[in-house]
Amino acid sequence: MPISLLVFGFLVALILSNVINRIFPQIPLPAIQLVLGLLFGVFSKGNQLVINPELFLAFVIAPLNFREGQESDVKSFLRFRAFILYLILPTVLFTTLIMGLGISEILPIQMPFAICFAMGAALAPTDAVAFLSLAKRFKFTNRVRNILTSEGLLNDASALVTFQFALTAIMTGAFSLSSAGLHLTIAIFGGIAVGLVFALLNRIFLSVLEKFDAADVTGALLLELTLPIVSYFVASLLDVSAIIAVVIAGVMQANRLKKVTLFDAQVDRVTSIIWETINFMLNGFVFIVFGMEAAHFTGPVLTSPDYSNFYLLLLVVALTALLFFLRFVFISLFYLYRNIHNKRSFKKYWLEINLLTFSGVKGSVSIATILLLPREITQDYSLILFIVGAVTLLSFLTGLVVLPRLAPVTDTPKDNLTKIAILTTVIKELEDESRDDQNNNQAAIYHVVDTYNKRIESLILEQESNEVMADLAELQLMILSIESNGLEFAFKKKEISLLEYRIYQSYIKSMERDVNRSFVSSFTYALTILLRVFRGLLHEISSFQGFHSIVERIKKPRIQLSPNNRERLTDLFLNNTELVLEALEDLEGYYNSSLVNFLQSQRIQYAELINSGLFVERVLMHYLPDSNDLQLKGYYLERRTIHEFEQMGDLSSRETQVLRDQVNELESFSLRESSPNFAYDFIKYRTRQK
Repeated sequence: MPISLLVFGFLVALILSNVINRIFPQIPLPAIQLVLGLLFGVFSKGNQLVINPELFLAFVIAPLNFREGQESDVKSFLRFRAFILYLILPTVLFTTLIMGLGISEILPIQMPFAICFAMGAALAPTDAVAFLSLAKRFKFTNRVRNILTSEGLLNDASALVTFQFALTAIMTGAFSLSSAGLHLTIAIFGGIAVGLVFALLNRIFLSVLEKFDAADVTGALLLELTLPIVSYFVASLLDVSAIIAVVIAGVMQANRLKKVTLFDAQVDRVTSIIWETINFMLNGFVFIVFGMEAAHFTGPVLTSPDYSNFYLLLLVVALTALLFFLRFVFISLFYLYRNIHNKRSFKKYWLEINLLTFSGVKGSVSIATILLLPREITQDYSLILFIVGAVTLLSFLTGLVVLPRLAPVTDTPKDNLTKIAILTTVIKELEDESRDDQNNNQAAIYHVVDTYNKRIESLILEQESNEVMADLAELQLMILSIESNGLEFAFKKKEISLLEYRIYQSYIKSMERDVNRSFVSSFTYALTILLRVFRGLLHEISSFQGFHSIVERIKKPRIQLSPNNRERLTDLFLNNTELVLEALEDLEGYYNSSLVNFLQSQRIQYAELINSGLFVERVLMHYLPDSNDLQLKGYYLERRTIHEFEQMGDLSSRETQVLRDQVNELESFSLRESSPNFAYDFIKYRTRQK
């Protein structure tokens, strides 16, 4: 298969998996990517992807571990260090050994113990990404969440070191427990040293660049992206743990002393976005590649005469049960020792032990590790991949089934009342200032107020059920139909001109974009839109006066409206408002009363704006957005209001930070000089040419 087609298919699969996960959040993202990988593998039979283990570790696993190190909570690790170290060292090592023995005993075919040991090493570590995907759905105590996150971020290194020992034994045919123990100690401390050195060198190099005024965001980003790869290759050359070196480099990079400068703020914002994208792509790459491999090895495994499919099912279930049992035993031993030492009751921690046990699910780490096994080492390579992949998937599904019985499902309704109150306060201040200053651009003020009203509407709707959302979409379509019919009736009676007809059509078009199409019939929505477009085309055709009229319209894009034009458009809107309010009142018993009242209040508010004589400007502001200064004024007022709410105790410090970050993002977007609006740029250009 051409590499270009492979890359294209991979990118399409990543985009599609993200879209499906957004639409159906109850389906775990790894499961979606695994299925897409299977489909990709089915359609590309005979074209297997050959993976170089060393490059796979350096360019996929190392960046993932580096980012996990950056995101690790050092305070939580220090607080629970004894338990976390117990989980990532002796628990992983003994689980690897016992799983290797168990696999060796129950496999339907004879296989060298070193390979079984390698499979045990792949299945021993828990996965932080898999746990975090579960944590979004269930309520965990902060203690359990912090322990599991730190364990998942750090146990990759111990498992991969163990796997590499097994790989060495497979390739050389020799294994010594004493030499392995010494090598493990040297590898761990050597990896720590390499990680510390390169994190320090990266910091020193960046400081030197800053002193010579040669540092920029691009250069700093490239330095950080190359840090895990360089650390990995240097540690490999020194024969120490490259994975530990990468993790330590990530921890030190994230916990460096940060200077409060514009440069550091810009670097932090850009690197966070870039790493989030890279992390998603690399994790997706692991699952998609495994799905592709699974499509190739599942067939030979399920059709092999050496073992029955029923026995394979029992084997996978038994190994998954053994994994959870071992984890339960090791966690219980730690709690038992601690409780005896502190003279506390063991039963008090029973729920916490079970949560820690069944939250220790497997994920991309296990799959990525077993993919490092060279294909040529055994004829039963397909069976090895099948067992590790099936156990990984079953452990994840077990967590999904068992955890709802141990931890309540996260289903708290959103409470946006405080956010709505903040935005309402901003609107009131903007309107008060516009009354005091008669020189203000009234149309621009109404445009800014409109943007805040849209945000308030979104916050209100977030709190509602799907049933209310469906009702809203149906009512919006009804209002569109009333508006369109009212427009056609006024044009037919010659109460408005063609110019006024076009302006009102643009207003109706903006209303159509607000309808949530997920909650209405596609046929009904399409029929409503097509009917409006068809009527508009008929009127344009009947009034067509040659191409010169189109040219004249392009030459004079800025519409000059007379007082009569404004009056007729205002009358049309107010007449339609009466019809809309009557229809909503008649439907109050059939639809949610709060929703109907909301739409009535919104329509009355719009009618008050129309009475101000600024209806036309309000519509055209969508195409001539010259309200940037007032928008920035709104953001200033929003920050001030957020601070006031925090001082009154209505917002926690964490909630305040989230709201401030959102305002910063909106303001940053507003301050961009380049506008992607071609229509606006063209009109502005034509205006300057006059």
